[in-house]
Amino acid sequence: MLTKNPRVVFAKRPGTGVPVPGEHVVFERSHSIDLDGVPLNGGFLTKTLMLSPEPFMRERMRDLCVASYSTHAVLGEPLVSFGLVVVLRSEKEGINPGDHLYGLTTWEVYTVQPYIEGRAKYNPAAAPDYTFDVDALSLQVVPDPKGAFPWSRYFTVLGAPGLTAFCGFEGCADAKPGETIYISSGASAVGIVVVQLAKAKGLKVIASAGADSKVEYMRSLGADVAFNYKTTSIVEVLKEHGPLDIYWDNVGGETFEAAIEYSRLHARLVMCGSISEYTIAPEARYGIKNTSMIFKKRLRIEGFLVPDLAPRLAPRFYAEMPALVAAGKITAKEHITEGLENGPAALADVLKEGGNEAAGKPIILVATE
Repeated sequence: MLTKNPRVVFAKRPGTGVPVPGEHVVFERSHSIDLDGVPLNGGFLTKTLMLSPEPFMRERMRDLCVASYSTHAVLGEPLVSFGLVVVLRSEKEGINPGDHLYGLTTWEVYTVQPYIEGRAKYNPAAAPDYTFDVDALSLQVVPDPKGAFPWSRYFTVLGAPGLTAFCGFEGCADAKPGETIYISSGASAVGIVVVQLAKAKGLKVIASAGADSKVEYMRSLGADVAFNYKTTSIVEVLKEHGPLDIYWDNVGGETFEAAIEYSRLHARLVMCGSISEYTIAPEARYGIKNTSMIFKKRLRIEGFLVPDLAPRLAPRFYAEMPALVAAGKITAKEHITEGLENGPAALADVLKEGGNEAAGKPIILVATE
């Protein structure tokens, strides 16, 4: 017996700009699956419960001639991002029906796992040195929270955003009580965790976002100085409330330039993302004009990817964070969009300048148990 298996596919490379729902990213209802008879080939069958639209998905839609830290998305196949799934059938040891798993998965309701995008395994020998193996972020069984917190926390403080914030902050920031940190995109899923980790460490926190509702949210998390960069000058805020000991960069461009200008001697600049560049052509990207200040101030600029730091820091993350979340000491707000059919629009909202207007991590609710 066949069951409908709706999905969201990558239909066309967008060039520059935000992917257009219905053109570059398309919701399809035509596919079906035999839930009882589909071959598992030693794998397991999952039902998707929640999905996470992420900025890195736009990076994977780039032109095929452009190399980067991630592999290219495959035209005609479902989008891939972090998701929460429940196991329906399994032939894989250690994976049982009813298990919940979190990690990279497809934007479709039902999937035979492990899903191999493009039907070809990642080949390290053929990839640039800075490309990481997506298998490092594959589906993993997660514990049942049993009411301690909702499953959606695996998309915020207990999932990829929380692990990213934890690894970058603990592995690169070298933060000390009393120091000042500026966090761009401070209301993002990663940014809110950095805000809370920094406050718990005793830092003065400056944070920016692109909507007044997000400014209030950052203040509620403990940010000492929170502002809307669209209506308030970044330069004026940093001039008044700096200098900076640490800058956490999610944005790049002019924001990065301002952070360099108002950094203290020997400041640390932690490079987590550069969303200001993701949807524009390389020749249109902002050119930093004060790079000489890097050596004059002896600044330490360090970029990171989670797979590089996770072997050392993930055990601490999984040991410490669930208890903090259950106790309410680390929190997160979520913005839930119901229905996979609304996934393309949710992804576009994440990628537009300033992100979605609503405060909280965007999550797509695909199905209930």
